[in-house]
Amino acid sequence: MTPDPRVSEVIARLRARQGQGPDRVHGLALPSVFEPRSLLQAPERYGVRASYERPLERLALVAIGEARSVEVRRREGPSASRGAARRALAVRAEVDAPALRPRLLGGFRFNPSPPPAAPWEPFGAGWLLLPRVLAVAEGDARGVVVAPGVEPESLNAPLTAMLDPASAPARPAEPAGLWERLGVDAVAWCRSVAAIADEVRAGAYEKAVLATSVELEGDRLIDVGRTLARLRDGYPDCHVFTLSAGGSTFLGASPELLVRLRDGRVEALGLAGSIRRGATPEEDESLGRELLGSAKDRIEHETVVRAIRERLAGATDELRAPNVPALRRLPNIQHLATEVTGRARSGVDVLELVRRLHPTPAVCGYPQDVARRVIETHEHFDRGWYAGPVGWVDARGEGEFAVALRSAVVRGPRAWLFAGNGIMGDSDPGLELAEVQLKFRPLAEALGGRPPRPRE
Repeated sequence: MTPDPRVSEVIARLRARQGQGPDRVHGLALPSVFEPRSLLQAPERYGVRASYERPLERLALVAIGEARSVEVRRREGPSASRGAARRALAVRAEVDAPALRPRLLGGFRFNPSPPPAAPWEPFGAGWLLLPRVLAVAEGDARGVVVAPGVEPESLNAPLTAMLDPASAPARPAEPAGLWERLGVDAVAWCRSVAAIADEVRAGAYEKAVLATSVELEGDRLIDVGRTLARLRDGYPDCHVFTLSAGGSTFLGASPELLVRLRDGRVEALGLAGSIRRGATPEEDESLGRELLGSAKDRIEHETVVRAIRERLAGATDELRAPNVPALRRLPNIQHLATEVTGRARSGVDVLELVRRLHPTPAVCGYPQDVARRVIETHEHFDRGWYAGPVGWVDARGEGEFAVALRSAVVRGPRAWLFAGNGIMGDSDPGLELAEVQLKFRPLAEALGGRPPRPRE
């Protein structure tokens, strides 16, 4: 097939740029007809290692291949990657626009201490990678950021896909039919909720977050591209992400920002307390008022916001948070949400902020050390990167990390889904079971296009 002249022109521009500076990163602007999200229709075909999107904010970062990587060892958290991340980004860059700058994409385990167990073995304790090619859509900017040593002709296929989405492989007419291979152990879940609630009422701690997992299997390979399209369309105000390793992909659409650092401004989100959506506008409003008036949910939410403020205090100035939470409404659930903002102090980068904030009480509990021990007692699976930080960082130390919620690991025809609830003193086991099952729906439906059915 004869290459499109617009693709040939980009390749020629890159070749000319590399002739002037072969050891540099080159950020080339592309016309608006190039769409980086097209690569996510068939991420395996184009060697996509990671992606990070905020559809409503018109941001998409798609990482192809790996030029360099920063690996985190067991028992090390995000702070251990700070020095190596700076070194990996210490490259000369010639860019056509500020959006087309080098960035590292990746994430970290919820708890870096235990050895990874299924299905997390390929992912390790955490990593940040500098892509060989980073396709960028940010606002009106479109472009590719190309690492040193990349052959210009290797961009032919991804550029063609960005220009012509129809060039991606055809999908099956129907998504994979899914069934539950392993569901929630309702008896064990309710027993753990009751035990934690008893301990909270006795004053042992304020809150613990109990998570669980379900395993689904399809009648054919699960289509990651189709899943991402459904998440993007259904949850445009969420953080949609993929991270791939060893034939597995961790993906999700998280409603929770952990922290963002941009132009010195720090933003974090307290998200805790939830209730279902209503079947009618009137019922929806009534449920929202019920959530805002719930003493249990307000106490849980205030615990999260208080911890965020405490942990950011030593790294920020002008720290602010509203006294009353707002409602964050998603298609199947609504949450209490509070935005916390401030100004970063000199020398503070986004990875330092991630270290301070992770894990928040929204995904762990409070106090943190006690809540971790509670999790180890009651959870009999590996959280892996679920509820860990995922996102990106640039050479200035700015970036954005979300909490990896509403997420799943996909490998071939199989998927492992994860969800959890904050347990307080007045938590009802039956209601908590219904809530955690509700939180599985976004991914289950995106993976298979319909709720999973039990295996017969």
